Amino acid sequence: MKRWFYRAGAALFVMLGIIGAILPVMPTTIFLILAVVCLMRAGDHRARLLLDHPRFGAPIRLFLEQGAITRRGKFAALGGISLGAAALVPVTLSLPWIGAPAMLVMAGVATFIITRPEPLLARVPVQGRHRP
Repeated sequence: MKRWFYRAGAALFVMLGIIGAILPVMPTTIFLILAVVCLMRAGDHRARLLLDHPRFGAPIRLFLEQGAITRRGKFAALGGISLGAAALVPVTLSLPWIGAPAMLVMAGVATFIITRPEPLLARVPVQGRHRP
């Protein structure tokens, strides 16, 4: 029963991650991180598929191993949050009981992102270069 719950959660998070890859104001990587955690707890080998993904694998591993987000990742995430907040302004002005809580959640997420450390240089692979 517990494995089924984690697999169902992973499926939901992968779907949300795919939607986030298409929509610029919705996050991608955090949902894929959550999917990997669920798959790992379920003992499912498919977690490796996400960890080895050419585009999303490195940021997922980086966050799971170091709790870190690259500067580029922070700028992308904060840019998406800014776009979402700008789009939410008309809703907040007309329906403040809906828009204000959403803005608070975005501010909380932005604060979390800003406070994450940047990766340790020794652990970040640099493509095309070999380090001694």
